[in-house]
Amino acid sequence: MASALVLGCATGALAVGLAAPAHAQDTSGSLRGTITGADESSTVTAIEVGTGTSRTVPVGPGGSYFFASLRPGTYRLEVTTVDGTRRTDQFDVRVAQDAVFDFDLAEGQAADADTAAVGENVIIVTGGRVRSAQGGEVSASVSQEQIKSLPQTDRNFLSFAALSPGVVYLDSETDKGIQSGAATRSQVNVFVDGVSLKNKLREGGIAGQQNSRGNPFGQLAVQEFRVLTQNYKAEYEEAGSAIVTAVTKSGTNEFHGEAFGQYTDRSLTEIDAINERNNLPEPPFKRKQYGVSLGGPIVKDRLFFFAAYEGNDQDRAFNVIAGGSPELRSQFEASSGRSIDEFEGAFVSPFRGDFYFGKLTLTPDDRQVFDLSFSRREETDIQNFGGQTSFEAAENKKNRVDSALFKWTYNGDDFVNEFSTSMIDYVFNPTSINPDLPQFQYIGVLTFGGKDSTRREEQQSYTIRDDFTYSALDDHTIKIGARVEVLDIEFDNRAFVQPRYTFFVDEANNLDFSFPGEARLGLGNSLITASNTSFGVYIQDDWQVTDRLELNLGVRWDYETNGFNNDYVTPASAAAALRALPSTFYFDPEDYITDGTERDPFTGAIAPRIGFSYDLTGDRTWVIFGGAGRYYDRNTFSNTVDEIARQRNPVGVFRFSEDGSPRNGLPTVAWDPSYLTREGLITLRETSTSGLPELFAVPENAKPPVNDQFSLGVRHRFGDWEASVTASYQRGRNGYTHLFATRRDEGLGNCCDTSPVVPFGYANVLIGYDGLDTRYKALYFTLDKNYTPRSGWGLNIAYTLSKGEQNGNDLFSLDGTVPDSYGWRPRPGDERHRVVLSGLVDLPWGFRFSTLSTFGSGRAYQVTDATNGFDNGQLRITSAYPEKTCVDGIFQFCEVNLTLAKFINFGEDREIELAVDLLNAFDNTNYSGFDGFFNATDPLDPAIEGNSILTLPRRIQFRAAVRF
Repeated sequence: MASALVLGCATGALAVGLAAPAHAQDTSGSLRGTITGADESSTVTAIEVGTGTSRTVPVGPGGSYFFASLRPGTYRLEVTTVDGTRRTDQFDVRVAQDAVFDFDLAEGQAADADTAAVGENVIIVTGGRVRSAQGGEVSASVSQEQIKSLPQTDRNFLSFAALSPGVVYLDSETDKGIQSGAATRSQVNVFVDGVSLKNKLREGGIAGQQNSRGNPFGQLAVQEFRVLTQNYKAEYEEAGSAIVTAVTKSGTNEFHGEAFGQYTDRSLTEIDAINERNNLPEPPFKRKQYGVSLGGPIVKDRLFFFAAYEGNDQDRAFNVIAGGSPELRSQFEASSGRSIDEFEGAFVSPFRGDFYFGKLTLTPDDRQVFDLSFSRREETDIQNFGGQTSFEAAENKKNRVDSALFKWTYNGDDFVNEFSTSMIDYVFNPTSINPDLPQFQYIGVLTFGGKDSTRREEQQSYTIRDDFTYSALDDHTIKIGARVEVLDIEFDNRAFVQPRYTFFVDEANNLDFSFPGEARLGLGNSLITASNTSFGVYIQDDWQVTDRLELNLGVRWDYETNGFNNDYVTPASAAAALRALPSTFYFDPEDYITDGTERDPFTGAIAPRIGFSYDLTGDRTWVIFGGAGRYYDRNTFSNTVDEIARQRNPVGVFRFSEDGSPRNGLPTVAWDPSYLTREGLITLRETSTSGLPELFAVPENAKPPVNDQFSLGVRHRFGDWEASVTASYQRGRNGYTHLFATRRDEGLGNCCDTSPVVPFGYANVLIGYDGLDTRYKALYFTLDKNYTPRSGWGLNIAYTLSKGEQNGNDLFSLDGTVPDSYGWRPRPGDERHRVVLSGLVDLPWGFRFSTLSTFGSGRAYQVTDATNGFDNGQLRITSAYPEKTCVDGIFQFCEVNLTLAKFINFGEDREIELAVDLLNAFDNTNYSGFDGFFNATDPLDPAIEGNSILTLPRRIQFRAAVRF
């Protein structure tokens, strides 16, 4: 569930009995420093301005003080000495921040240049110069000011995760998410108030983000968040790459609210390059987003509420364009009896999304805080058509994500305990808009009919967690925690519930469009239920070895009762088919046969982690940091579900020919028009061996994916600026993939000898294999001058120089005998250079200018070389990078987003914002979908253009908001 937020480097004096900073695993921060002029009889009180909640700690030797586990928010300090009470001005403690604030009680003698003592009793924190001690982590924080002001396309707060080096935001119009390092998207984790939004069903990493135009959580409810890419501590679980931890807004003693709206449409958008290339008109497009929030007191100083709603309405159109030569199109019309004209054109793809959030916060006294919250996200999205797929074959991708949280925080004299329970209920239900129609796929021309599959997938998880931080040991802060999660899954994948008929032209085998060459049909019941209980425990010691050196030592252990279908019983026919195959260097049949007791849960997920930071100068201006750690993730349910699903709902593959002769070594059935219905295929299945399903099998000793991470870096603070350089290395192992068990020779290319398994009722055998590996080397550079109202401007630059490689081919490595047969190559999506620049500046007369711009050298894509044919040992699979065409050939990907906003104040803390966003300001066409196949007669297309684009063309977006 919740995940720990990082402690920073501990430098400077600390209070007696208190050591390095410690804060809650999910969202809290800490505050420490030195108060010059305070003696050991003094006390310091941190008062949360919004709620009036306060905590008091003694001042230690040398004037040191320390607050563990502060909720993110606005605070002031009150220092009580024998001479009276002094207080500071207001300042912010941010999510997961280890804040450091030193000051001098003597008037006019500040501890640094940005803090000034003014007046008799108030110490002014000019410029908000509360420093952050980050320790050994590699991370970036995103403030409310950045969320509010930086330009973005669709209010997905994860788009700002790209401000952290090594993280890429994938801004596809139909599939959004984040990716870090060389790991897959499934190895990220996102926490909101400690509730994990992990997608445990499928790839994608985040529940509800796969194949969706929607957003994981309403941005209006997000106060701020933090992105961690390396050296996160033992509190964190279920992530092998990046972690995003966000905190939501809460009510205070004053009523605050916001209403916003933003709009863009086709008249404000340039035509995209693909339609322009094909001489097609610009398709319809409209997007409007709107929302409202309100928070305030129910009982002053004790009980508060916050509520938010966001709506997201989009109408995007996709052009359906049939392919093929005139002769082929004529064959299509003769075979299908339908005219191509009735399918072609621009068709609207409507998306509708609603997000609801509510939160109650109770502070019965200064030691306790209770939080109770609930969120719901609902979406409908007509998708998966366009190009050579007709609107008739579309599906409605329905998403619903519910989450709930109860959390109790208790602050003792020398400890903090956080207990929480949470729930997430995620339903993904893509449904054919024409569920009663078969699908007809004419290769190279058009696909029409109904969508061949309908799915309903649900994950319900219930989590109990407790985190205990003890800070009474000299120079040590000890944190221990445990979590238990019960996960229930319903998986109803009605694959090919309607038959799909595939027509293709193959002159060598006398095939044309007169009858289908192949058909697929689901032949059984598809509902699968499963349960899994996971346990996790950890201990973390943040040890202040000296006043300059801090060590962060931790270890965690995770365990799942049913991570790989552990109680599965291999059917007798499947066991016989597996045993009919000979053993090879990568396959032993007995390793894939189980009686329900032979797949022991993996117990070796022990993950040690060590980090350090060393203050070279004693004033935190130069800090060396680094760390090494092991990070276990989990296996997604869909990786192994085919073992069960293909037995319960086998997919029959029917191959047809004119006379029933074998084709490419595989048996066929002579075509008969009666097979052009579901009933006809079922009859064929019952009377012949055609339509045999594939057998999937999971190994007994499968292990969850693991990522070993190493980093070393240096930070330098000068004035308002901070720069860092970090060297990173990551090595991923145990990635799950599928192989053909029917191969005989090692290498890449065609296979297989299926004759041993056909007598047992299977067309082929695919086995699971945890040999998918990655490796990642990178150099990160960041330069940050954070925005403050005093300075009126901020600038953040993140540069990544990296090389990410993999073997295999993600979930299905079927071109190779084993993943290592592919060799190491740049992984699809690898990008050597990436620069993300963000900044904002206050202008005269209430205007503000801001930018969020991204420049990349181009993401690698896979290239299949069949020059020597497809036979084993002849095929070659490599990677290529697109040609650089942006900024005089320096970059391939360029997206410059600009915003000009006008703020109108009409009272204290009241404002109206009117803004214009210019998105993709220079109308750069960021192509993807490049030609990735060539052979002796079909060379690679020399054109630099791809057949799809990553970003929309230049467009204008209008925004308005009122805040009070």
